Amino acid sequence: MRNHVWSTLDIGCEESEELGCAKGVFSRIEKRIIPALLTTGYHARAMTRASTMLLAMLILNVLLGGLSLTVAHSERRSRALRLWGWGLLLYSVGLLITIPESLPFDLRKVIGNALIAYAPILSVDGALSHTRFRLRRRWTTLAFLASIAPILWNHLNGHYNVLVDILAPAPIANVLFVVAAYQLWRTPPSSARIASRFVAATFATSVLVWTVRMYALWASIGATNDRDRADLIVALFAIAQVVNAVAATLGLHWIEVRKMESELRELADTDALTGLPNRRATLARFEIEAAHAARLGHRLGLAIFDVDHFKRINDHHGHLVGDLALQHIAQVLGREVRKTDLVGRIGGEEFVALLTEDQEPGAQAAADRLREALAATPLQRGTLTLPLTLSGGLALYPTEGETWDALFAVADQRLYAAKSGGRNRVVG
Repeated sequence: MRNHVWSTLDIGCEESEELGCAKGVFSRIEKRIIPALLTTGYHARAMTRASTMLLAMLILNVLLGGLSLTVAHSERRSRALRLWGWGLLLYSVGLLITIPESLPFDLRKVIGNALIAYAPILSVDGALSHTRFRLRRRWTTLAFLASIAPILWNHLNGHYNVLVDILAPAPIANVLFVVAAYQLWRTPPSSARIASRFVAATFATSVLVWTVRMYALWASIGATNDRDRADLIVALFAIAQVVNAVAATLGLHWIEVRKMESELRELADTDALTGLPNRRATLARFEIEAAHAARLGHRLGLAIFDVDHFKRINDHHGHLVGDLALQHIAQVLGREVRKTDLVGRIGGEEFVALLTEDQEPGAQAAADRLREALAATPLQRGTLTLPLTLSGGLALYPTEGETWDALFAVADQRLYAAKSGGRNRVVG
């Protein structure tokens, strides 16, 4: 039995082997530890309500931890779920070690409660991966040592008190989860605000449950040192912990899903070479801006830009320099465009600008400002200085068209007029 229990502590793995180690821990618990518990001295007497619920909580935490580690080692490689999963497994191992009576009492209580005290450090560190806040190792180490010091003293001074073992790991968990709840509520990921605040609320609820549990156990056991007096309290609060563990784990998975959806949307809307909005995103933004302009009675400019002599750049300097030229143009236009406007790449050497102007001279001036900014900023690559210019055509909504296709056709004709007229100009 002793070998079965100690084998669960062998979780020192390389990151690439973590998932296999987690499966190994779960397999040991399922195939060896739990059957052994059912035949050891711990079950020589009838299982109490508290021990039944603690065993159920242990099994559930192993399942949730294994699920989190499995998802964490998918293509997304989630640090948050990886640390959260290991925290749950470490808590389960710690809880497991405190159970079998075949192990020396002091040894199993000290090691088990030390692991229980360290588990929330991993879990909270994982949850905080979704914020800008990071735990400082020095402070968490000091907090951990402060948590296990009373446990060590409790087993070395010759006057054992059951409340010390039960309550000592709780303060560090409470402080850490308060910090995590505050940070997740205050600075959630922009793509997962609701999910982050759900997790924050779950963490806050957990702190409340643990705090009430501490007072209830203190009042129930008092100076009697009889843990059986708190059997019902331990069972009830174990149920609450199970609910909180499930809610927090699902909440963290919800955050990952929302962030993944946001990343996929960004990939679908972004030009891979330049980082500018692609044709799909530009069309979507046009519909929004056109509807806004129609409501307010404003005009909206659609300008198409084409890089002058781009084929010559590719032929003389190579396609790599051509790509660098496109990236340089995107950087200049993106830097010069106003916050209310949009610049996107719609294909090849063609760029488009949506200019939210309510007067024609304003849209024309904005388009010329972009053109002039690029003409004044040549591409520098080693000893190569490559001047770049744009020709453009401008059409206005709604006077020259009310749809993308109508405006694009007008702007395209004017682009050709700009090319024919000598290039490096915008015809509106």
